[in-house]
Amino acid sequence: MGSNDDAVVTLAAGGDVKTGHDPLESAFTHILEPLRSAHIRFAQVERLYSDRGTFQFQSLAEKLEVRQPPQNAAAFKAVPFDVLSLASNHVGDWGPEAIEDTVDVFRDLGLPTIGAGHTITQAREPVFLERNGLRVAFLGYCSVLLPQYWATDTRAGCAPMRAHTFYEPYEYQPGSPARVITVPHAGDLECLVDDVRKARRAADQVVVSLHWGLHYVAYPTKYQTVVAHAAIDAGACAIVGHHPHQPQGVEVYRGGIIFYSLGNLAVHPRGGGYAYCQPGGEYTHNEVFSVEPEPGVAFGYKRHWNEGGLAFLDIDRTGVRRATFLPTLMNARGQPEVLAAGTEAFEKLRVYLEWCARNIAGGINQISVEEGRYLLHRRSA
Repeated sequence: MGSNDDAVVTLAAGGDVKTGHDPLESAFTHILEPLRSAHIRFAQVERLYSDRGTFQFQSLAEKLEVRQPPQNAAAFKAVPFDVLSLASNHVGDWGPEAIEDTVDVFRDLGLPTIGAGHTITQAREPVFLERNGLRVAFLGYCSVLLPQYWATDTRAGCAPMRAHTFYEPYEYQPGSPARVITVPHAGDLECLVDDVRKARRAADQVVVSLHWGLHYVAYPTKYQTVVAHAAIDAGACAIVGHHPHQPQGVEVYRGGIIFYSLGNLAVHPRGGGYAYCQPGGEYTHNEVFSVEPEPGVAFGYKRHWNEGGLAFLDIDRTGVRRATFLPTLMNARGQPEVLAAGTEAFEKLRVYLEWCARNIAGGINQISVEEGRYLLHRRSA
């Protein structure tokens, strides 16, 4: 670890990225300047880069395009990103061989990855990056995955942070909706906490990436809060979440900051089609889920699909000094464009994030604007 007690490192963290843009590097054309202003750049990878593997039919929601030619991974090198998470609900869509190839492709590009590996040991390994004399560790996990997707001692996969789901009848009237209760998998949480503690002993700060939560929902489920708090209690300074495909509320807990979902960053447009619940694949999401975010709107509500952004964290030896969020909106080509302060879209997303946070005990429900970004947290002197 470095010796500069005044060292500050800026992390720019983005959410889900699905490549396929033409040309490849154009995915990030409109956000290159803010990305490159940070010392460390992070994103979540939602694709596999391989010519091998067998399609797992339990993952019909994204069809066959999850696997892309290995050369498409070069899109991340164009920025370049400094660390990437491979732990997602699609990591096993083409079997262990495609996972192995994806890990190796990014290694050959010189881009460190977290959250997936040839074995569970490799999937749980941290990435250490040193900037300005400050050493920051990164760890990655996934809570949304099929059984054959997590890594073992002999099978490639991701580092799991599973959860159990229970349904409690909460109202005496027959047929009333059940209360949904989620509880972290005890063994996975123990491993995660142990990983964070070990990484913290070898680094000045630890950032944890988690692929978790529910698609198209504005708030986290209970297990997420438990996991996030446990990670911060163990020594993490920040949690960067993704998977819901829309931004969610932000929480400050014991000085650490929790982004439950950063939303989509860059997603190459794909064809339409229904999303089926898995692993059965018999019913669509809209047939099963009764969530109505707005009157007459079913589960596959995507008003916030194009909304995302970059979280900027100023990190020093004592934790997160300052946290801001640069909001973006994807255009028709799936490219994020920065929302300018004062515009209707900029203000609409700010108000929405304030509303999202009201469902979180430590949520930030008063968001000011500073230098064209949402100011989420500033540590007192």
